[in-house]
Amino acid sequence: MQPYNYLSGFQGLYLNLHIITITLSYFVFFIASLCAVLYLIQDNLLKHKQIGVIFNRLPDLFSLDKFHYRAIGLGFPILTLSILSGFIWVKHIRGAYWNINPRMVYSLSLWLVYALILHVRLSAKLRGRKVAQLSLFAFCIIIAALFSSCR
Repeated sequence: MQPYNYLSGFQGLYLNLHIITITLSYFVFFIASLCAVLYLIQDNLLKHKQIGVIFNRLPDLFSLDKFHYRAIGLGFPILTLSILSGFIWVKHIRGAYWNINPRMVYSLSLWLVYALILHVRLSAKLRGRKVAQLSLFAFCIIIAALFSSCR
């Protein structure tokens, strides 16, 4: 009996789609996190009235906040597609959509945090510091997902 080839046909399509979209979404969220860090640095410099060389080189707060929001707005649907393709791939491999493992839990947690960020940004008109901090929290989930063991 030959071992089952996971990269054949239908399953290979969903696996490849999952790998490409998760990599792309993590890259976009990395860019969003960089914007969040720059926003927090710029905000801190303004609060403490430390206008200097770093302050002059950073973009203004409005531009950082707008780019941060756009990056999350781009990464969220890509992450959604990645999660859905991962669920379909797991269904064909293991026979169930949900398999309790750390990466699946982290992925859904990450999706919920980014959904929360988009929701508060759109509905509550919350911007700036708190959204940047939430974004950095979400990026910590990405780091945890990357280093979690998955069997």
